[in-house]
Amino acid sequence: IYQRPYGLSSQLYSSIQVENRIDDRLLSLKWEDGQITDFPHIYLRDNCQCPSCFNPHAQQRIISNLIADKYAKATIKTASINHDKDQLHVEWINDGQHSSSCFQLDWLKARRLANQSDDRQVRIHRRLWDSHTRNNLQRFDFNALMKDKMQIYKWLQSILENGIAIVDNMSTEVGQVKKLGNQIAYLYQTCYGETFRVEGDSDDSTTIGLRSGRLPMHHDYTFYSKMPGVLMLQCVTAAKHGGDSLIADGFKAAEQLRNSHPEYFDLLTKYPLQHEDIGRVHYDFHQMALHPVIRLYHNGEIQQVCYADHARSTTLPVPNHEASRFYKALEQFLDYVHRTDNLMQFKLSSGSLLSLDNYRVLHGRTAYEVSPEKPRHIEGGYLDWDEVTSYMRIQEKEHNMGYLTPCI
Repeated sequence: IYQRPYGLSSQLYSSIQVENRIDDRLLSLKWEDGQITDFPHIYLRDNCQCPSCFNPHAQQRIISNLIADKYAKATIKTASINHDKDQLHVEWINDGQHSSSCFQLDWLKARRLANQSDDRQVRIHRRLWDSHTRNNLQRFDFNALMKDKMQIYKWLQSILENGIAIVDNMSTEVGQVKKLGNQIAYLYQTCYGETFRVEGDSDDSTTIGLRSGRLPMHHDYTFYSKMPGVLMLQCVTAAKHGGDSLIADGFKAAEQLRNSHPEYFDLLTKYPLQHEDIGRVHYDFHQMALHPVIRLYHNGEIQQVCYADHARSTTLPVPNHEASRFYKALEQFLDYVHRTDNLMQFKLSSGSLLSLDNYRVLHGRTAYEVSPEKPRHIEGGYLDWDEVTSYMRIQEKEHNMGYLTPCI
C-alpha cells in the first residue's frame, strides 16, 4: 500500500474527477495520473469510516456485514469532492438511517482496486540470487541492532527481500538469539522449545538436525501447518573441521523450473507433500502437515517453497496416475536447488548469526568432526512473519515512509 507522505500539499488532488454511475452502482474516480478506479457502491458503504460504522481507536469495523446490518442495497445518490479538505462526500439512499459518508482521498488512493496489469499486484519485490551472492551478503552489527530500531528494520527488510542476512559481533554466550528476537516480538514457540541448541553429536535425538552428519537441504518445521517465518542460527562455537552452511534460493529454483518445465511447476503447486515429526522433548508429539512444494499467490507469484527430506512422510498424497510425473517434477526442482551456480557454501564464524526466510531459502550443512577441545555449538530460534511485518509497518508509520509492508 502506497500512501502520500503526511503534510504534502493538497494541490496533488486538485484535478481529481468523480462520476456517480447509479445504474451500475459504481463510483468512478479519475486520479491525477489519469488512472480510473471504479469503486462499487457496496464497497464504499461496507468501509464507511464514520463513528457509527468504524471505531478509530480499535481500528476495526463496528458494523458487521451487508446482510447482518441490512445495507446490501445501499446506493450513492450524490457524490462530490471537497478539495479544501481532500475528501469525497457521498449521500446514501436505501440505507435506513445512515445518510452519508466521508472518505479522505489519501485513504481511497491507498485502496485503489488493482487492474490486471497494476504493479500493486506484486506482493513483495524480492531479489533472486545465486552462488555469486556469497561475497555480497548484507551484514549487520549486533550492537547497532540492539540500539537502533531502524537498523532492525533494515535487517528485516533484507531478509524479506533477499531471503538472507548475517548479523556479526554477537557475544558467544547462550541467550543472544532470544535477546535479538525480543527486540521485535516473542520468539516462535515450537515442540522443541523457544530456542534450540546443537552441541556436538546426539545419537538419541529425535531429529537428524541435532547430529553431526550431513544435513540435506531443507526448510524448517515443514511438519507445522504454519511454519515459522524467520530462522535465526547463531554460531556460538564453530566446528574445528566441517560444519559449513549450505544455502540455496528456493524461489530462484522454482522460477527456473517454471521457465524450463511449466508442467512440472504446475504439479508441484497442485499436490502437497506430507511431513511428520515424532518424538519427545518437553512432551510427546506427533506433528504432521501438508504443504505443496510451491505455493502461489492469487496472481501467480511464488509465496512459499516448502521441502524437507528428513521430515518427508512415506505417505504420498498424489493420485496414482500422477505419482511418477510428480517424482520427475521433484527431481528437476531439486536439480536446480543443488546446482553449483545456485548453491552457496560458507562457514559461519563464532559470534555471527545467519538469518533466513524459512518460506524461501533452503539450508543444509556439511558433516562436521566432533572435537572435545572445540565442540561445535549452534543456538537457534524463530520469528513469525506476521510479527516481523507488523514491526516493519510500525516503523514505516513512525518514520512517515509513505509505504506499508504488504502481507506475506
